Amino acid sequence: MHSKTVIVGGGVVGCQACHELARHGSEVLLIDPSPVATMRPALPDLAGGWVPEWIVQRPLADMLPSQTVLVPAAVSRIDLDHQVVVANGDSFPYQQLLIAAGSIPNFHGMTFPPETMHPLNTLTDALTIRATFNTYLQETPHPHILVAGTGYTGLELAMSLSFRARAAGRTCAVTIVDPAPELLPSLPDQQRQYVLDFLMAQGVDLRLGVAIDAFDGQRAQVGGQTIEAPFACWAAGTHFAVPDIAGTVEREPDGRLHVAADLSLPHYPAVFVAGDSAAITRRGRVLRKAVNFAHYGGRHAARNMRRQQRGKPTRPFRPVDLGWIVPLHDTSIGWLAPGIWIHGRLGVRLHHLMCGLRNYSFSRLLGCLRLALNPNQGPSL
Repeated sequence: MHSKTVIVGGGVVGCQACHELARHGSEVLLIDPSPVATMRPALPDLAGGWVPEWIVQRPLADMLPSQTVLVPAAVSRIDLDHQVVVANGDSFPYQQLLIAAGSIPNFHGMTFPPETMHPLNTLTDALTIRATFNTYLQETPHPHILVAGTGYTGLELAMSLSFRARAAGRTCAVTIVDPAPELLPSLPDQQRQYVLDFLMAQGVDLRLGVAIDAFDGQRAQVGGQTIEAPFACWAAGTHFAVPDIAGTVEREPDGRLHVAADLSLPHYPAVFVAGDSAAITRRGRVLRKAVNFAHYGGRHAARNMRRQQRGKPTRPFRPVDLGWIVPLHDTSIGWLAPGIWIHGRLGVRLHHLMCGLRNYSFSRLLGCLRLALNPNQGPSL
């Protein structure tokens, strides 16, 4: 199969780019192993059983324009010098390429018994956690949630599961560990203390400078302490989803590809990168991963691809940071432009509202609006 334009990844970036290119009649080959697009910021809510599955996902086949051919495959290699994408053993040549493959969990070389360590990266991961945690609560005399990673995903997931245990009438210990010496170092001291105070009030054992040294599926060794029969979750980092990139590229430690101002790859002007695959530098710093940057980045990359096709110069991507919200089930921490800090239930409501605004259909938007009006009243496990 051959297409002049290939997109790797059917998430927010890929969907935005497909629709932008379709407006001008471009035929696109979209490669993604998942049959659904997922609203990833809502995955911790889904894992805890606080939102229904249908709000979080929508089949890609229902979303893509008719000019797009969907290839359900995982990309294993991108050869930039020979302009070929390899997926499931098949080769797909391209003239223009958009890389939006996202990221996958990074276990940093550690191995665990199958199905005992639960990452949270996909819809399947969230549904597995939801079902498995329900069984765990029913069968374990002294439940103990153990989460590796104190980033936003780790904190959200830990609180989502902790409050689910309470809703089920179970007393459940919570331990969150991270080798980093400081919690959320990008936050100002006052905002960091707000999160710390909330975690302490919930009885969380927060252990910084500590990692999971070993886990055999029954016992975890954490900084010299043994935790018996924990429900273990991994949120301690991600890396670039495509295993092999052949070509001259500059990368972040997590594998993200450094891009030029127009989102193209240096040395490869016909290759664009956006979303969690891109390392976008602004004012000397790499932008964080965010749905908002992915949404506008996918659209901007597609417009620059169209400009290339017409022989016109590309334009720089100038994203506006509108803010972010981290829901912690019963409270939140967030920042909204032009510098307003958000806490409490208001932030939880805004989280659901933002998920709705970036969702995939009007019915899902309405569903998110209902959640914003009545947060934490979603379906049980």
